[in-house]
Amino acid sequence: MTDALPPTVLYHCPCTGAMRHSDASNEPAEKRSKYSVDTMQSSQSQRPPVDSHSALFPLRVSTLENLYYCDDCSSLRCTRCVVEEPAGYHCPNCLFEVNTTSVRSEKNSCARNCFQCPVCTHVLSVVESSEGERPFSLSCTLCCWNSREIGWEFEKATGISAQIERLRAAEDAPREYSALLDYWRTVQRVSAASTAAAGAGSFKQRLAVSNTSVVPEYRTVAGSSDTEQVRVAELMALENADYVPYTSDPRRNEPQRIRLHMKLARRCCSCHHILIKPMPKAQATQFKIQLMAANFLPTITLPSRLSLKYPPQSLEGPFAVGRALPVILRFANPLYTEMKVGVSTCSPGDVRVEVISKQFTLPPYTEPWEYDDDEDDDSSSDLHNSSSDQRAGIVDRHGNRVAIQLSVTPLVPAPNLVVPLYITCSHIDDIDGEKDRSSSAVSKSSSRAVTDSFWIYVILGSAQ
Repeated sequence: MTDALPPTVLYHCPCTGAMRHSDASNEPAEKRSKYSVDTMQSSQSQRPPVDSHSALFPLRVSTLENLYYCDDCSSLRCTRCVVEEPAGYHCPNCLFEVNTTSVRSEKNSCARNCFQCPVCTHVLSVVESSEGERPFSLSCTLCCWNSREIGWEFEKATGISAQIERLRAAEDAPREYSALLDYWRTVQRVSAASTAAAGAGSFKQRLAVSNTSVVPEYRTVAGSSDTEQVRVAELMALENADYVPYTSDPRRNEPQRIRLHMKLARRCCSCHHILIKPMPKAQATQFKIQLMAANFLPTITLPSRLSLKYPPQSLEGPFAVGRALPVILRFANPLYTEMKVGVSTCSPGDVRVEVISKQFTLPPYTEPWEYDDDEDDDSSSDLHNSSSDQRAGIVDRHGNRVAIQLSVTPLVPAPNLVVPLYITCSHIDDIDGEKDRSSSAVSKSSSRAVTDSFWIYVILGSAQ
């Protein structure tokens, strides 16, 4: 880690590797297999999976808001270890939904009256004029381009795509006919030359003439599938660096149909469980399934100030080497059930960490605690705090939040103090959400114990 990072808490995704990057190339394959994701929780729970001094450290950790949670695997998932698949197609202009079978037949374009201006790529609109048998045309309200410039006029205001296909077929027919005539004239000349050479000369001469007089393969001119590829290759050529795409060639100034957009669903790479699934409607912004890590795992933050009775903690630095620094971490429970949390650490060598409260319980989340009054902070803190909590390293309890204190001692100068912590949290998950009518208690068959383990990295200021 070369650049200094602001004080924050980052979560590690197990897909990025369960061993230090600096030790990966020096260990054999048999030993590296012990540090796999499956066995990290048991055999390597006291070893940080990522070296904080590695240049890949910012790519292997992320904030909690950017991570997903697979409830089948009980593991974190990032954007690099999920499988994306299309969940629906729609036009971004008219918001018309297109089924999967029509996407390929329509070449991933909108089949309605949605076109882009060939000059400024603005959306074209259908306008009507009182002149001619075909009164409708496509016009751009931004640059005033009109399809009459290339001879495109339409009989109806609907079905523009079908009418354009008929216009293109009418334009391509004469060109295809001329190309066929030229091809067959070439075939006749080659055939005549071969016949004349076959009547005279030795066998070697006739064989040489037959090898050189090969009839070229005919390639269609109109409606070629690689026309767009040839056009892009011409525009990307170095000799055409100053070339302006808008030319007098009418084939290159045709408006293009608007490309379809798609909504993506994301699945877990291990069990293919759906993590994100948006609503199929183009106008909808909600999700059918949204398994974010912030809704299942405790939110760990570095509070600047707990309440008025506590002084604000400064985490920017610089901190003195060899001097203990008290650091307060706040854990918040997002679940409606009680959560047990365990905290352990491993000193990486440049910092010494002491965790006083290694096990504690987070109260469940309830709605009234979401609306806190500032004047009741001191009274509620005094009510929950006790001498036993202070001896256990718990400095504050409020609602579903618990704040603990760490003792961090920097050993060497560094631009950032990185404290790795191994978090283990467990809770009882109510599967059915139904209670036994006779005893008003959750039945054993409808609940299960869920245990999650992951690494976090607490980023602090510099040490000098």
